[in-house]
Amino acid sequence: MANFKKIEARKTQILKTAERFFGEKGFQETTISGIAKESKISEASIYEYFSTKEGLLFSVPTKNASELFKLMQFHLTLIRGAENKLRSIIYIFLSTNEENPNNASILMLILKHNKKFLNSEGHLEIKKGLKMIDEAIEEGILAGEFRNDINVYLTRSMIIGTIEHLVTSWLMTGRPESLVDLVDPLIDTIIAGIQATKKQITDMES
Repeated sequence: MANFKKIEARKTQILKTAERFFGEKGFQETTISGIAKESKISEASIYEYFSTKEGLLFSVPTKNASELFKLMQFHLTLIRGAENKLRSIIYIFLSTNEENPNNASILMLILKHNKKFLNSEGHLEIKKGLKMIDEAIEEGILAGEFRNDINVYLTRSMIIGTIEHLVTSWLMTGRPESLVDLVDPLIDTIIAGIQATKKQITDMES
């Protein structure tokens, strides 16, 4: 047990350092030797846990996504109403990116168009998290909160696409100054487009 904890602590330290290096320097400028020196761990030890630099890069968002979506799932079980769940999801996405710009940089500026990452464990973790948006929208449709003629996939794509655009702009230009300040305007705009009409609500009640 003690040995396992030591191994996990080492891996966590490596990932933490790698996240900062990749986020600040990019993939090409980051070296395993630099990460090893900063982590006070030998290069050989790093390669015991991560076979390649690319594998280490992929492991950073994999760990972060897994932790984030476990937290998100816990919070969503306590929230009632599809609109409130969507608001919470958008808040968590934007606030997490704002609090962790290095991970945001890795995802938005390095991995977004990496075909290998699309088949990685990290991307599968992210897809699991995005499914929570689909579930909230479907819940809203069934409950009569949202229109029953909306396309769930397109609605989720608009939400994620907007979030990615905002985060990328924030990383590249520093604008908007605060991602979290845009949570309410964003969700209000989305809800205005998908909320059920009075007629649909009446039809469901009758």
